[in-house]
Amino acid sequence: MRRVGRAALVVLAVGSWASTGLGIAFAEGHGHGHGATALGGSAPLDAWEQNTAQGHRQNNNCSHWNGLPFGVTEAVLTGGRTDGHCVVGDASFNKHAVTKGGGAHTTGGSGVANAVQQNTAQKGRQNNNCANANHTNITVTGGPAQAHCADLDRSRNHHTLTKGRGAHTTGGSAAAGVFDQNTAQEGRQNNNCADANFVSLPVIGGRAEGHCANRDGSRNHRTLTKGGGAHATGGSGDDFGSFRQNTAQEGRQNNNCADANTTDINVTGGQAKGHCANRDGSRNHHVLTKGRGAHTTGGSGAAQVFQQNAAQEGRQNNNCADLNSTLLTVTGGRAEGDCVNLDRSRNKRSLTKGGGAHTTGGSAPIAAFQQNTAQEGRQNNNCAKSNAASIRPIEGRTQNHCANLDRSRSDRTLTKGGGAHATGGSSLTALGVQQNTAQEGRQNNNCGNVNNTTLHLTGSDVDAACATVDRSKRARTAEISDGAKAEGGSGLAGLFQQNTAQDGRQNNNCSNANDLTLTATGSRVRTQCVAVDRSKNIGSVYR
Repeated sequence: MRRVGRAALVVLAVGSWASTGLGIAFAEGHGHGHGATALGGSAPLDAWEQNTAQGHRQNNNCSHWNGLPFGVTEAVLTGGRTDGHCVVGDASFNKHAVTKGGGAHTTGGSGVANAVQQNTAQKGRQNNNCANANHTNITVTGGPAQAHCADLDRSRNHHTLTKGRGAHTTGGSAAAGVFDQNTAQEGRQNNNCADANFVSLPVIGGRAEGHCANRDGSRNHRTLTKGGGAHATGGSGDDFGSFRQNTAQEGRQNNNCADANTTDINVTGGQAKGHCANRDGSRNHHVLTKGRGAHTTGGSGAAQVFQQNAAQEGRQNNNCADLNSTLLTVTGGRAEGDCVNLDRSRNKRSLTKGGGAHTTGGSAPIAAFQQNTAQEGRQNNNCAKSNAASIRPIEGRTQNHCANLDRSRSDRTLTKGGGAHATGGSSLTALGVQQNTAQEGRQNNNCGNVNNTTLHLTGSDVDAACATVDRSKRARTAEISDGAKAEGGSGLAGLFQQNTAQDGRQNNNCSNANDLTLTATGSRVRTQCVAVDRSKNIGSVYR
């Protein structure tokens, strides 16, 4: 048996203390930070880098594989086990506390040949950036490869001020190819989890899993939280191409989960799973939350561009199980992507103002394969959308589930959005294959839409399910929207696009195939989108 390794990090923060025991400490005081900055250096050949800047409190950057080139070095797990665990628990008590930070800034260096990088900037509290493999060959045979990230917040906050200058990450550039994951997280309990970028992942009779879980049981009274915004910008690549995932998350409990980009996933008699779960049981009274928006900009490439650009502003939004230019082969095995949000929060006399979510795809002279997603609001699903992908289940099963349940209680609350805008990049000479999604509002579904994808099924099941249930109760609340806009890029040759803009509440855009090649033998393809509204609204205003 070959055992690759085991890593565990368990932190329980109690007040202003770090402890491995139980209990609650009390802290009354003031703190001031000048920001965290990570700058990557440059190299005359390849630049293999992981640059991380973390500001404020209990942020996870966990279990990332970066830069194991195909045929040179690989991670082989045969009958062994590799576990990565990141667990954070907050039972602190904070009264008359002020926290001011200078922001978190990460800049990747450049390489004359290739740039293989993971650049992460986290500002805020209990944000997960977990189990993202970049330019890596991982072989799992008869053993589990697991990564778990969990956040639990049971803090008590009274008369507190939290002010940050934002999280900013910028990817480096290269003369050949750029392979990078650029992540900026601002806010609280946001998940960026199990996203594979330019990865070969054979799973033979084994199990590859990524789990991210957030649970918020905090109590907040007369608190003010002001964020400086989250910005992720990809660098540029020249000769070979640009392969990147750019993620900016601003707000609370947003999921960007199990999105594979330019990746080969081959599951034979095994399991490949990505799970993201958020549960909000917080209590918020006289609370002001103000964000400056989440902005993602994809870099350009002189050849081809393969990108997933996601900007999320608000609360409990799902961007889940979206395959971009990926080969997924499932033979007698199972591939799953699950995103679950449960909101049981209580909100009274609360004000939430968003600066808007904006994502812009990069351009390329040859081909642009992109998924650009901007989500503003609460509990919106962008789920199980394959773009320029090849999916081949043989006696296997592929499942993707996105579920939202809203049981929140809101009294005299105001929610004001800055709008969601998604803009696709352009392709000058060849193909433009894009899915551009902008969602503004609450519990909107964009689910199971296949774009320019080949699907071969033999004795298999392919399921995609998106469900939203609204059982919330609102009295004297107001929600003001600035609108959702999705703009597709241009192409001088072929253009295959799905552009979706949803504004409002419980809208379905589901199971729409665009330029699909489907071969099915003894198989089943099923897509379900369900929206149930049992909410109670008294004296509420929507504009």
